[in-house]
Amino acid sequence: MAQMHFRPGVPGVLPSTWLIRPETSAKAPPVLAIHGLNREVELMADLLARQADVTGRTIILPVFDRNSWPHYQRAACKKRSDWALLALLRVLRDEGWIGAAPPDISGFSGGAQFAHRFTWLYPQHIGQLCIVAPGWWTFPDTRGSYPLGVAKERFGGNSLAFRLRTNLRRFLARKIVVMVGDLDVTQDKNLRQDPDIMSQQGPNRVQRARNWTAAIKRAARQERIRPNIRFRLMDNCGHGFADCVANGGLASAFVPVFSEKSTACPTFGQRQLEEVA
Repeated sequence: MAQMHFRPGVPGVLPSTWLIRPETSAKAPPVLAIHGLNREVELMADLLARQADVTGRTIILPVFDRNSWPHYQRAACKKRSDWALLALLRVLRDEGWIGAAPPDISGFSGGAQFAHRFTWLYPQHIGQLCIVAPGWWTFPDTRGSYPLGVAKERFGGNSLAFRLRTNLRRFLARKIVVMVGDLDVTQDKNLRQDPDIMSQQGPNRVQRARNWTAAIKRAARQERIRPNIRFRLMDNCGHGFADCVANGGLASAFVPVFSEKSTACPTFGQRQLEEVA
């Protein structure tokens, strides 16, 4: 049976973390599981523990507490949750919890916001990406500056936008899974409803997930990369992690069985180039 361990953190520097180690470990990278705004990390750990044994993968569940990282979902925010996660990964490697291989990352709700932004900012540090029911997204277009899009800001502060544009090909070169419950169409208090977001992304989480998936496919084709992104509606699921695990089969996507096959997306014409070589 998988074992749970709690590792205390350092407020504002290193998030406290739940770690789930399988009874029998496979030769597979770990999975980062990022919580939503309600920060129900222990519930997530309980619901994912069995999947650690099924897959043989260590699961890392950092806790971005409200005092230290109130807006962690933006990743590159004033209190840098992205730097905190990078520090945590270094510490876990130094302590022997995980190896050198880049982990996969899965996020739910606010955690999904963080997961796709962190992966885009640091594509070399992450393997596969699973994004589940975020309230809003960073789009690969210039209709807004970060965290809405990748446009240059009018008054300086262009480093993030430049980084995202530079990293786009590396971000796209991985397997991406987008999931949302088919009943997750309520405009609740945690769903951003700013006019620019509503106009760009849509009125609810389902439509926003569809629109982002389509935008990523267009961006990949423009970069001559074959899209490796899959969109899935979970039947009879609203906006609750436990609901999605119980009714939508979320656990197996959140902590998937690792495949040795590369997740890199080939460019168009790559097969012909390989044959000539």
